[in-house]
Amino acid sequence: MTGMTCASCAEHVQRILNSLPGVAATVSYPAGTAHMSAPSGVEDAALVAAVREAGYDARLAPGGHRLPAPGEAAGLHVAVIGGGSAAFAGAIRAQDAGARVTLIERGTLGGTCVNVGCVPSKM
Repeated sequence: MTGMTCASCAEHVQRILNSLPGVAATVSYPAGTAHMSAPSGVEDAALVAAVREAGYDARLAPGGHRLPAPGEAAGLHVAVIGGGSAAFAGAIRAQDAGARVTLIERGTLGGTCVNVGCVPSKM
């Protein structure tokens, strides 16, 4: 989003988005973004139009994904087995793509590198 000049602008946009039926939005002035969930019946174009009608500009982020509104069926759910650095990288990537992610680890999260390998040995 562009056109916001202060935190009050973000609050204004957030109120407008949250006034739409079923929409739950959080707007960040520093990041210039809005993260929201909306029922499948609410078109992306309507969300952008609501922001523009308030005097700001908005567009969908490249690769932006619509998350389900509370009570709607969720999309892809990824289970990552292991809790090492590669697992965290994969989990973050899946979450950024809109998936719900569950990490499964039999021991301590962080894996060998963080807990007993490279990181502790350098201290």
